[in-house]
Amino acid sequence: MMTADTHFRQEALSLTSVSSYILTLGLGSQELQISIIDPVRNRCLWLDEYVLTDVNTEEEYLATIQRLLSQHELMQKTFWKAVRVIVSNQSFTLVPTSLFRKEYAARALSLARGLVTDHESVQHTVHPAWEAVTVFSLPVSWTEWLLEVYPFETIQIVHQVDILLQLSTKITEDGLLLYVEKRAATLVYLQSGRLYYCNRFVYRASADLIYYILFVLNELKVNTEDIQAWAFGDITEKSEVYQALQPYLAQLTQGLPASVTIPEVPADLVSSYRMVTFMG
Repeated sequence: MMTADTHFRQEALSLTSVSSYILTLGLGSQELQISIIDPVRNRCLWLDEYVLTDVNTEEEYLATIQRLLSQHELMQKTFWKAVRVIVSNQSFTLVPTSLFRKEYAARALSLARGLVTDHESVQHTVHPAWEAVTVFSLPVSWTEWLLEVYPFETIQIVHQVDILLQLSTKITEDGLLLYVEKRAATLVYLQSGRLYYCNRFVYRASADLIYYILFVLNELKVNTEDIQAWAFGDITEKSEVYQALQPYLAQLTQGLPASVTIPEVPADLVSSYRMVTFMG
């Protein structure tokens, strides 16, 4: 079952020609996001978000979104400037650039999360600024479906963590970025112009998330009184997690640094900070 959670379309948007726009598909375990980004004006022109329920396997997920997208107006359009697919899962790892070899990518991923099967497509993204490579996987059935739907487009497949790492290159000061989702969170720590820590983890209760964040900060020996911290995503200043972290992170603020720009969406519709990883 799939429920529409958000819908937005710029009134002046014309779909006669989409060759200057980027179509973005955000694929999460229980979410699907569809957006159109105008990269020249840095604006979000279309935004659909769906919540999936009673979807327990990758096959069920693919079948569900295929049914929806077969009737979706945007899926009838072709020849986009690019089709960007953003995968949100735990099947990823970071490898130093100096140690990365494309032919051993699957082996590197296996060391981090267990055996990679023949049913998985292993992808990677190079981050020169951080001297690191993200290695991740998604089902082969998903990549085959994408190639069938968009045989003539340039398809960019990235991991959600890649978007956060790209945004982090615009931050010049030491700091913590905490991106919160409903059942997962990503923590990025920048120190002296270098990527010091990056990981995404799942949680069931807010208490688990708070404990993990404080545990990581203690292990990293972060000076929590002075370090700038930005919390964004599915979190507000009134949320339990935010208020629990405030006593420990004196410089905690909601949102992103002014140096980081993301595609604009109407402020009264949805918080762009919640959608940043599939619009970035």
